[in-house]
Amino acid sequence: MSIGILITNYNTWAMTSEAIQHCIVHSGHESIQITVVDDASTEAFNNQFENQIRLIKQAHNQGLIKSLNLGLSSIDTELICIFDSDAWPLEPFTQGIKEYFTQNPTVGIAAFKTEDAHGFPNASFEAEPGYMSIVLGQKIYQYYQKVFLRNPKSITVYTCAMVIRKKVLDEIGLFDENFDWLELDHDICMRAIRKGWGIGILPLRAFHKGSGTPQKVSHRVIRFYKNRWYLLRKFNKIKNPALIRTLVLARILSEKAVLLFVGRFLFKNKEVFNDKVHGRNSLIETVKKFK
Repeated sequence: MSIGILITNYNTWAMTSEAIQHCIVHSGHESIQITVVDDASTEAFNNQFENQIRLIKQAHNQGLIKSLNLGLSSIDTELICIFDSDAWPLEPFTQGIKEYFTQNPTVGIAAFKTEDAHGFPNASFEAEPGYMSIVLGQKIYQYYQKVFLRNPKSITVYTCAMVIRKKVLDEIGLFDENFDWLELDHDICMRAIRKGWGIGILPLRAFHKGSGTPQKVSHRVIRFYKNRWYLLRKFNKIKNPALIRTLVLARILSEKAVLLFVGRFLFKNKEVFNDKVHGRNSLIETVKKFK
């Protein structure tokens, strides 16, 4: 069973180089194919890995999903291990991956157990999302998951440290480019599940910094709602769009009212307060357009 590794990079060469180094070290003496897709970085890259990696450079910045799809299309191994540039294995992993997928032939996608810089576990999977994830909002939904979704029937795993069978990609296709960098992991797992594949967790550890993309919170929230609405509609998880849209708007308007009433006392930084108000206004206009 052959394994290929895919790492995407955009102006994160220091971390990407560390990810490459950990993959090489923890693969032992096994020869593995490491593909790095650079999304037209402006940073210079001192490639000290010579023939140990295959570097694909995009002429123009295309975003994460198109970079992933370019890399996946170029790899022909039976298993493809995807790492974010800020994620890498913490222990020998190639043999463990092969054993796991051999012993679990119905599992099509699996994730490493990820840890932060202090060795504490961080999230590598969650329950398959439903309409409550936007009705309740992100923070309240986190508590909802802990209470009501502790043992979910279906999970989705994150792309930060994921292994996927090439056969799954042949059946369901690549990542959906209608998303930006949000929800792509939910989508590909949900498509695999609906083709009869299982989703699993590898008995292997990986580091994930989880640095994210720098942006204002309000921008990220709007992107979340746009992508989550598209995901839920795609999988017919919103049976009554008008009702769900009304419930979401009612909650956001309530949050805005509370924010205007007590926000100036809670947020001493005027820029933070204004960003939150502007974010609620923009989100309200965004949600109104959902169909």
